[in-house]
Amino acid sequence: MSAKYHVALILLVVACATLAGFLLESYWIDVAFLVMIYAGVASAWNIAGGFSGTFSFGHGLFFGIGAYTSTALFNDLGVSPWIGLILAVAGGAAAGACIAWLASRCGIGDLAFAVLTLAIAEIVYLFVDSFEPLGASRGLSVAPSMKGALDMQFSSGGAYLAAATGFLILCQTVAWLVYRSAMGHRFRAVRENPLAAEAMGIDPTRQRMLALGVSGALTAIGGVAYAQYLQFVNPLTFFGPAITIKVILFALIGGMGTPWGPAIGAALFFPLGEWLRSQFGGQLPGFDTLLYGFLVIVAVLAFPRGIVGTLARRFDAAGRKTAKPPSRLAAPHGTAIPAQTNEKERT
Repeated sequence: MSAKYHVALILLVVACATLAGFLLESYWIDVAFLVMIYAGVASAWNIAGGFSGTFSFGHGLFFGIGAYTSTALFNDLGVSPWIGLILAVAGGAAAGACIAWLASRCGIGDLAFAVLTLAIAEIVYLFVDSFEPLGASRGLSVAPSMKGALDMQFSSGGAYLAAATGFLILCQTVAWLVYRSAMGHRFRAVRENPLAAEAMGIDPTRQRMLALGVSGALTAIGGVAYAQYLQFVNPLTFFGPAITIKVILFALIGGMGTPWGPAIGAALFFPLGEWLRSQFGGQLPGFDTLLYGFLVIVAVLAFPRGIVGTLARRFDAAGRKTAKPPSRLAAPHGTAIPAQTNEKERT
């Protein structure tokens, strides 16, 4: 994807967020906020799971690290969430790099690595769920502040939507830069064949540590933004598996391994789920979930490489079919093309 297409999509995101803030009701503004958060986290997950093949089932760990770091520092020490955001980024990056290093050190394969990340996230969830200084299972309420935006507390849903839009733009820009950089090429080399990548001088451990570190840092930012929006944190919401399941689903539907696929998947299917719930949830309990699952299956079957990946592949195939066959190479101007001779004439 070229820079002009990336900039065009960024401008489209800004335009949609602006229109949503002015035209939609408060409920749908909240839905738009969540779309931005989930799209950003899905894009962050894609840097590790899609680009480098570092498939994580425990991204709720990084999401919770961001939320609890900023909230605890603000409640107990009065540290602004903006400063807490920096510490949350450092915590998410460190956690991701350590997990990737541990897996490589122990020789854990791809499937076992996914289980390892899930297990670590569950261990931290159970610990926080019983740790009284962090509110245990009751959670923590974010202390109100009179400073407003200086303490990341905004007065309207539109302002929170603007902050979430900034988060999505950050995640997409980082993902796009990584995808086009030499780092992105090394990530994909490790994903496709770690042994071949290592033979070319690429250290798979280092690349996976970088991928999961960057992914964890961005996910932690999403946790901070979501905590400030809810003004409340609890272990199940932030450390539980729900956030990871959703972002992986959006990445798979949109196009895992593509810069904009996960964001497009979230933009299409999260509002769809909310609309189905609003239409059928009260009248036919459970029918909205059944219909949503059916639509997900249809999307996966219709777009086996994700929406972006499948459409890109089909457009490339169509372009190759319509392209003219290459003409015979012409000799330079003024140079005669020697006549072909058969084998008998040469002898």
